Amino acid sequence: MSKLARSAWVWGPPVLALALFSLVAVTGTNHRIFLALNRAGAVLGESFWVNLTLLGDGAVALALVVPSIRRSPRCFWSALIAAVIAGVLVQGMKKIVNVPRPLAVFDPAVFAHWGPAYKAVSFPSGHAAAIFALAGIWIMGVERANLLRALLLGLAVLVSLSRIMVGVHWPLDVLGGMLAGWCAALTGLAAYRRWGWKTANRAGFAAGIVLLVVAAALLVSRHIGIPAVLPLQRTLGAVCLVWGLWEMYLMSPRAQPGRHPKGE
Repeated sequence: MSKLARSAWVWGPPVLALALFSLVAVTGTNHRIFLALNRAGAVLGESFWVNLTLLGDGAVALALVVPSIRRSPRCFWSALIAAVIAGVLVQGMKKIVNVPRPLAVFDPAVFAHWGPAYKAVSFPSGHAAAIFALAGIWIMGVERANLLRALLLGLAVLVSLSRIMVGVHWPLDVLGGMLAGWCAALTGLAAYRRWGWKTANRAGFAAGIVLLVVAAALLVSRHIGIPAVLPLQRTLGAVCLVWGLWEMYLMSPRAQPGRHPKGE
């Protein structure tokens, strides 16, 4: 753990996010940066940003965890713990700090907005927290895979920025969500190192079933409120459902007669 603790992949992202958060807060440029980024991002169009923002949805993030149930119990359990912690942090802060959203501050004509017309409880961004918790688990949980780490970090940043581009969050919301998600990922990994739970047991299968239900729900749910994302949402749900079922089958004693299932 000492080597990991000294890694820039562990402390670099949160330190940078905290530095940017402090800079934006001190300079009072939260609204100006929002307008600049939102207008610049509009060049790529609605379809690009709303489909990208889908990856930060909590249900989608949970569904994406289930394929790792057999291959990486560490990432599986760490991600579930991180999801709970990130959810508690985000919802707790939203209740304490009720920041109005861009639609409650600016005329809708002056910036791009796609999706539900949220106007309250802006801080922090739940999507940014979810994607940084999920990406953080894999970024800090793998070794000697710097290209993969860089790609995951880049994707997490883009998904977080999409919340500004679709017009529902401020830069401080996004940076706060990044920090919350990363702290949740650190806690999830620390908990796994402490207890080292397996997945090839009743608890693992029960957790897997819950996530399979979440993946199946993506096939019919319209909870995101953006019709344009439904094809991608349903595709991700189907892939995670089938892949997760297959991994759980391979993990079962029936699929490995005479051997302990992988993960034990």
